[in-house]
Amino acid sequence: MCSATRAAHPLYLSWRSRRPGAALLVPALSSHPALRCEPPASCLQPRVTVMASSESSAVSELCQNGRQVFMDASQLLLTYADNILRSPNEEKYRSIRIGNTAFSTRLLPVPGAVECLFEMGFEEGETHLVFPKKASVEKLKVVRDRIASERDKRLNRSNLTAASATESAQPAPSPNLTLQANSQHVLVYELPELQQKAREHIPVSELNARAQEKLKQARSLEVDTTVNEDDFLTLELLRWFKEQFFVWVDSLPCSKCGGQTQTKESLTPSADDLRWGAQRVENHYCSKCQYANRFPRYNDPGKLLETRRGRCGEWANCFTLCCRALGLEARYVWDSTDHVWTEVFSSSQNRWLHCDPCENTLDKPLLYEVGWGKKLSYIIAFSKEEVVDVTWRYSCKHEEVIARRKDVRESWLRETIAGLNKTRQQSLPEQRKKELLGRLIVEIVEFMSPKTPKPDQEFCFCTH
Repeated sequence: MCSATRAAHPLYLSWRSRRPGAALLVPALSSHPALRCEPPASCLQPRVTVMASSESSAVSELCQNGRQVFMDASQLLLTYADNILRSPNEEKYRSIRIGNTAFSTRLLPVPGAVECLFEMGFEEGETHLVFPKKASVEKLKVVRDRIASERDKRLNRSNLTAASATESAQPAPSPNLTLQANSQHVLVYELPELQQKAREHIPVSELNARAQEKLKQARSLEVDTTVNEDDFLTLELLRWFKEQFFVWVDSLPCSKCGGQTQTKESLTPSADDLRWGAQRVENHYCSKCQYANRFPRYNDPGKLLETRRGRCGEWANCFTLCCRALGLEARYVWDSTDHVWTEVFSSSQNRWLHCDPCENTLDKPLLYEVGWGKKLSYIIAFSKEEVVDVTWRYSCKHEEVIARRKDVRESWLRETIAGLNKTRQQSLPEQRKKELLGRLIVEIVEFMSPKTPKPDQEFCFCTH
């Protein structure tokens, strides 16, 4: 990646603002009540932090985060440090890719976390943070031990600290409402090297040819049709992804004897698992040969292009990257009732279309509530430019949904999303901001009118 491209990349810009010695001005991320014990109203207030000169400033800032955020970030920091301490000559442990999913979702949004890496001795490279040969391993160990000490204190506490009690008293999001992590994760889809890797797996020419042929047929039937080639390309990409590329996994066949397996207790992630965002590793145990088959739940879309298997999380993650690789405007959609999918913007219809690769389904938004019987509450769409609460697109029972939305105050959710969007869009051209605002108005109008179920379209079930 050339310096000019790298400097303009949104993930890089977000990370640069967090460098030691520079003022921190990331309102939506650093003031989130899940990260700091502050009233939700502060989500829109800039928090300016100037790094102190003391040796422990980064660890001190890290410790100010909420307990769960600290525990998650500190675990990854200790993994990075311990890998170097155990194998100081292994080059793969001495660099962290900026686009790495674990880094971008578990460290980047957390005040003090990236600063700890710099304090350990990591330096900025073109596409990675690098622990150079000249860096002091002893200094790294000192910072590592400080983090471990603070982590042990929290693990050994039998009761919640006053800070934790204050945090739990705030109407902060439930653990599942991960606005910050998802907002950061979608930036990975914009990495040029990942998009290129995706195009190397996708039969681009074949899909384009099929889309052009379908468009030709549509125009022969209806001369003034408004659909365009991208609409058919989305359909062709869905079909290829479902039928030829990705595989659904309930239980893995035993890699040793080929027999059936059963899921048992989770296994400990390895350093390589964590490198690709697999914080959880399933144990698919074969009782026939007593072999534990490891199934890391990777969260890195580049890795998923290689493994090509998983459940809805892996499917939507990899499919959204494929959409972006083909130039389609796409959003990653997260549902708090444990499902994820994609939305693709149709320029011919001037609206966002529901797009579920697991079901090879396009524009059937009532599938989950009417077809599957889900009790929906929060559905949030994330892209490189915006975060939108799209719950209302997927429900025809708005009053029931409103009654279930008790995890956070509605005002808090609106303000937090507004803060995220303000930060994400601050560098966009005015024309693009106006375009996004126009689209949002169209969405709001759509949301105000609940849809009418169509039995022939909505009643379909999982066929994995």
